[in-house]
Amino acid sequence: MTVSEVNKTFGAGVNLSVFEHTWKPSESLLKTDVTPTLKEIAHHGFTTVRLPIALDSFLNPNSSNIRPELLSKLKEIYFTCYNLKLKLILSYHYGFLNNDNLTQKNINHVSWIWKQVQQHFKGHGYDYLFFELYNEPTLTTENWKNTCEKLVSYLRHEDENRFYIVGGTNYNGLNDLMNLGKLKDNKLIYTFHFYEPYIFTHQGADWTNNKTYMKGFPYPYKKRKMPNMSKEAKGTTVEKDYNKYYYEATKEYINDRINQIANYCQKNNMTLICTEAGVIEFADETSRVNYLRDITQSMYQYNIPVMLWDYDQNFSIKKDSTNLLKPLESWIRKNK
Repeated sequence: MTVSEVNKTFGAGVNLSVFEHTWKPSESLLKTDVTPTLKEIAHHGFTTVRLPIALDSFLNPNSSNIRPELLSKLKEIYFTCYNLKLKLILSYHYGFLNNDNLTQKNINHVSWIWKQVQQHFKGHGYDYLFFELYNEPTLTTENWKNTCEKLVSYLRHEDENRFYIVGGTNYNGLNDLMNLGKLKDNKLIYTFHFYEPYIFTHQGADWTNNKTYMKGFPYPYKKRKMPNMSKEAKGTTVEKDYNKYYYEATKEYINDRINQIANYCQKNNMTLICTEAGVIEFADETSRVNYLRDITQSMYQYNIPVMLWDYDQNFSIKKDSTNLLKPLESWIRKNK
């Protein structure tokens, strides 16, 4: 299959957040049985699962060699997905590359980790298994493009058939994918992440306090329901985000942003996917439903497969306290 043909088969997707939990012991993560959750995901009609993995947390001591227990676990998960007719994306999370340590040795480290995974799966599921080479890079565009081209080249040398997923820098930003542009390899799928407007989708997140210490943002924008500007936000970028929320928290703005990247990739013959989009559970349920409905409709309109973040964690679409699966049924069904 060509890369564009493969992309049409992803359908509706969701992230399964487990193996990137660096705050938990790797031993306990390796014992986690995700089969029941995968069966749930398939039952609800999803056709793709993205599995974020903090690969550096599963290495043998003082080496770049992946522990065999992880490779066995990933193969088990792959065959479970295959039997459930779920496509599987493996994504390298929490890599340590940055502009200050961008050495050939560190690039080789990332490459060698992927080579081990690739060798383990060589010959398996080229239409079902995909490698997302590096989640949310933060290097300069020039540094990341050079690094990305090296990684693709090193891996392609050993497997000419695997499809790789790559995105732009600045945390897989939409604008940054356009700055990255098309790379030389013809089996690449290009990704971006969509969390706009950020002060809505990440309100209350404890890992970005300086940007998210206000809660209660309505979606779509309604002046009478807006939270008051916090004193801490005065004079910061948060104040700027707050002041432009009235036009960013709208279906029209979101559709325009997604249209921008869709048009760019179509003109440049870049096959496009969105591997993360969602809203945190601290937002009220009505706003979450409205937001997820708008982004999934826009993605569908522009033929962009999207993997929602996430199934049952902080951005959950399925949890005891909230269940957003029913409002998403139409989108899931249309993508079958």
